[in-house]
Amino acid sequence: MGFFEELVLPEEPAEARDALVRLGTPGDDAGREGPPVDWFVPVLVSQVGVAGAGPTAKVMTVGWSVWPQSVTLHLAVFEPVHWQQGRRGGRQSGLRVGLALADGRRVTSLDSTAEPRIAGPAARASDEQSGGLVPLDIGTSFRHQSLFKTDVDLHLGELPPAGETRLVVEWPDEDIPETSTPVDADTLRAAASRSVEVWPDLQPPDPATQPSAFSLFRRGGPPDFLAPPLTRWQRDALREQEEARQRYVPRGDWERMGYADWGDAALIRARLEGGAPADASLWGSTPLHRAAERGSADAVAALLEHLTEIDTLDDEDNTALWHAVCSMDEGSVRALIDAGADVWTPQVGDWSPGRLLLGTPYAPLVADLPGAVPLPAEDAAAFQAADALIKAFGEEELHTEGLGIAFVRDVDGDELIRRLGADPGRIPETGPHDTPFDDRDFDASLRHVAVGEIPGTPGGCVLTQWGYMPSDDAVLRAITAGTAAYGVYFNAKGGTHGTLARDGEIIEGEEIGLSPFESDPPAYWHFRFWQRGSRVPYSARSLAYACAAAGMRVSEGHTVVARRAPLRWVELPPELRR
Repeated sequence: MGFFEELVLPEEPAEARDALVRLGTPGDDAGREGPPVDWFVPVLVSQVGVAGAGPTAKVMTVGWSVWPQSVTLHLAVFEPVHWQQGRRGGRQSGLRVGLALADGRRVTSLDSTAEPRIAGPAARASDEQSGGLVPLDIGTSFRHQSLFKTDVDLHLGELPPAGETRLVVEWPDEDIPETSTPVDADTLRAAASRSVEVWPDLQPPDPATQPSAFSLFRRGGPPDFLAPPLTRWQRDALREQEEARQRYVPRGDWERMGYADWGDAALIRARLEGGAPADASLWGSTPLHRAAERGSADAVAALLEHLTEIDTLDDEDNTALWHAVCSMDEGSVRALIDAGADVWTPQVGDWSPGRLLLGTPYAPLVADLPGAVPLPAEDAAAFQAADALIKAFGEEELHTEGLGIAFVRDVDGDELIRRLGADPGRIPETGPHDTPFDDRDFDASLRHVAVGEIPGTPGGCVLTQWGYMPSDDAVLRAITAGTAAYGVYFNAKGGTHGTLARDGEIIEGEEIGLSPFESDPPAYWHFRFWQRGSRVPYSARSLAYACAAAGMRVSEGHTVVARRAPLRWVELPPELRR
């Protein structure tokens, strides 16, 4: 009688089966990313002890499964209470496990994640595993199901180097402090040679019989109280925090200071505390110049505490006060004036910091200072007229990148359309977003310009296009008989270029919007091309200047330029196209 004979039914013939996939031979890296359970039976090395303990949780070492080239650590977590609310997983303050290896390396359950390779042709895992101590799925078998005990298995894809090795655990959520336990790495390495290969004579399967691909789906997973590895975004955040912390570590130089950094008073104080010289020469400038240019009163004040000479000139012969005025930062201007900065010495032509301020709302800061000279009447009137035109184009920045626009004085829409070679009776008004061409067709868009009227004293018309044709010499000659026009192109590749035409002739071309030189026209100063920052929109200054250059005085130009008013689209005749 056989051993099981009375316990089973008579045998039936086995059903024929077709192979789904065949096991291949183990590669050289078997066990690198997970236990090589398909090929080997491990040697079990016992290591029973307390790895870490807290008031309501205890982490116990159970032992190791030793494979030919890797090891699996077995832990068990015991808790005398099963909490009704359960445990909130995915917390960085969860259980942390690591090994301090004899060669100085650290491998942990928190190491960065990498997608593992799974045995089988073209197979991929459906989840991620760590590249350090890989948390393993403990499965759903009965021996793992308990209210008060949870198994934790972690795989190391190599044999630990010989020498002193320590197991380290920490669990802030359970008040388990960082605890270190010695590991006998030499015993683990010796056991590796006793691991048994299950199929030593296994032959590689015929590729023709293998499926082209299959997926491995896992259920369950490691215990959720294990602290997860940092995500890429969390690592980036930590790196940024560390960089921010390092920013304010005192150091005795001004290296790696960007434009925005000169507005950071705390950073500047940290550098000064580290011994960075407040009067350092920084490629033709000084720290005080840069803080003033940035427009930061606190940064300027921090530097003034360490300086006796505050009127040092930069390589353009300007003082820090000049840059503070150009930035229109009232706090910086006040701090420098209170510290005794020179207000009235001209620095560019006849223009001094004080004279610039007299044409701004901050004129009271300097009007009664010793040496004050009232702003000449013609300059005061020019500033007032320029400010009115700037206001006409709005206090908010207009989108002008790639915009071409021409201001044409004392010409109505019908006349301008005739000068462009079209019949105004056949050019109706359209909505601001209705175009007679496909906006995505660049060549077609260059053939059309929009005509709009701007009332004023005097007023006129504007030509607009997302392109350069309104400032083209041929177009300006064609539309300026008996009048004047100024065309501007806001080149997306850099620079704002303007062209003045009068009576069918091109008078001059220039790049506008740059900080003015002594030789530049007074209008550059009146339209505040010297001013930096957002207090006066760059586009409004340039549009106002162009309008004035054409001889126009308008009270509302923002609507037409922004294409919020009806327009008339004209196709340029062949002789005006490029």
